[in-house]
Amino acid sequence: MRTKIIYIIPLLFGMMLLTNCNDEFLATETQSSYTTDVVFSNPAFTQNALYGIYSLMTLDEMYSQKLPYYAALNSDIEVVAFGSGDYADNGRRGIGNYLATPGNTELARPWNALYRAIERANILIAEVPNSPVMSGDDEEAKAKMWGYYGEALTLRAQFYFDLVRNWGDVPFKTDPTQPDGSNFFLGKTDRDAILEAIIEDLQEAEPLVPWINQHEAGTPERISKGFVKGLMARIALQRGGYSLRAESNSMERGSDWETWYQLARNQTKELIDRGVHGLNPSYKNVFMRQNQLQPDRQFYESLFEVGHGMARSGEAGYYIGIRYDTSPKYGRGTQGGALTLPHYLYSFDPEDSRRFLAVAFYKYNNSPQMEIYTDPSQYRIAKWSVKWMTDAYIAANRNAGNKLLTGINWTLMRYSDVLLMFAEAENELNGPTDLAKEALKEVRRRAFPADSHARTVETFVNGLGSKEDFFQAIVDERALELGGESIRKYDLIRWNLLYDKISEARELNRRILYGEAPYGELPNYLYYKFQENDQENLDFESLNLNEDLGDTNIPGFSRVEWLPGLSDGNKENFIDWLNLMSSGLDQNPQRHLLPIAQPVIDDANGALTNDYGY
Repeated sequence: MRTKIIYIIPLLFGMMLLTNCNDEFLATETQSSYTTDVVFSNPAFTQNALYGIYSLMTLDEMYSQKLPYYAALNSDIEVVAFGSGDYADNGRRGIGNYLATPGNTELARPWNALYRAIERANILIAEVPNSPVMSGDDEEAKAKMWGYYGEALTLRAQFYFDLVRNWGDVPFKTDPTQPDGSNFFLGKTDRDAILEAIIEDLQEAEPLVPWINQHEAGTPERISKGFVKGLMARIALQRGGYSLRAESNSMERGSDWETWYQLARNQTKELIDRGVHGLNPSYKNVFMRQNQLQPDRQFYESLFEVGHGMARSGEAGYYIGIRYDTSPKYGRGTQGGALTLPHYLYSFDPEDSRRFLAVAFYKYNNSPQMEIYTDPSQYRIAKWSVKWMTDAYIAANRNAGNKLLTGINWTLMRYSDVLLMFAEAENELNGPTDLAKEALKEVRRRAFPADSHARTVETFVNGLGSKEDFFQAIVDERALELGGESIRKYDLIRWNLLYDKISEARELNRRILYGEAPYGELPNYLYYKFQENDQENLDFESLNLNEDLGDTNIPGFSRVEWLPGLSDGNKENFIDWLNLMSSGLDQNPQRHLLPIAQPVIDDANGALTNDYGY
């Protein structure tokens, strides 16, 4: 039977050292009568302390809900759901539409949870070097302790990275909370200094943790060397990219960007050359396995996943994924609150196998039958689906009185991301070299059938003759490959393209509705049929998405009004909806960072204020 790690707050760590979070600034932890000498006296106890850090990642306010879904929306291809009149909602909708205020009710919890996890990591990082194990003769025990130390450094780096890319300059606390209160209330540290410091931490951690195939856990649910290197590259690209600066209230690129792109290039190249991680030959199977709660121990495409547990945590398949109405077959319906847009569907080459995993232009009704949307503001991301989940989940969901958490792990990095980061960094430093092109080709080879590779891979990539053309191909490919995976918004920000791309998305969708170039041949009616007449599996190959078949009856097919064929009133409603999408950027095109929640400021004893006009 497959073993799956589910990170529950360990009894040992909770009783001995870290108890409930209090209301103090930075959400510091209190100590019980047990001392750190006991907690870190041997590898077993220290591992439990490490699990206490991992466990916090499964909370709603961390990677079960708020960080991957609320904070990471909106981009040009991912949109938070909102209805008429509630686009400025002072909750998740306000965050997604760049309209959050310091009074937003969703902001304090992820901030406090991230600092709570940092405090746990700080304690482990401070105590492991002083453990009696480190002065003993058991080399195996020492290696384990240093490995746990490296994992804690990496986790802390991830937490600070999320703070920086969502809030900008933030307090930077790397020591445990002192009993005398000397580091309770800290002001902000410049984000570049934070990013540089956590890169140094990752450089320290990298030799201490093993590759995933040598790790004691052997699962992407634990930090391994590949993720350390990949995270280092991701942070380096952020350090060398753009962000909104408080001093100028404008977008500025980090200084000495070439140094950081070189670091990203080197780390990803070493990771690629090692050959431990690879691509699953089937793009669909990547997400089928996620839905089946099967961590990838074969190809190791996932470098790191937050290990959720069914009915405990995880909203992939519920908040993000195909929409299901409540039905006798699948049970309680799913929300599907993360949306996408018609232009994303049409950004894929018709032969691209990722196309129908990216966009669900349909839902499952209560029959359950696949029902194609006539409202283009309802499209969902298709990578997670109840019908792909385990029999145990579906059985439990049939009896669920409330939302049933799916337990699907949230993947923080896949190997295809590494390949594309390398291609981007190599191109920025050296132009579209053969090495850069090969990395891009590797991603595209998986996406297309082999008999199309001459056109879709070789000719396409070899034709990217300039640095600018290759960069634009990377911008597009990262959307095609990683859509819905909470990466796109942060890519667009570091490229200083967020508002431009969202504005472009609005215009492209308007053109789709009115049949303007490059969408002049789209149909007024979509003709469709099901596989074997089962009413659940659409025959995607027979869809006339790019061909207008006119207004006729085709034997064996049903039809529905498609985008250019919508009524003028429905088109106008959709355009109004598009204009509300991300409307906070219309007021301030550069303000992508979140405000610090007012309760956090109130508890900071004057150490914090908001910037950026909040």
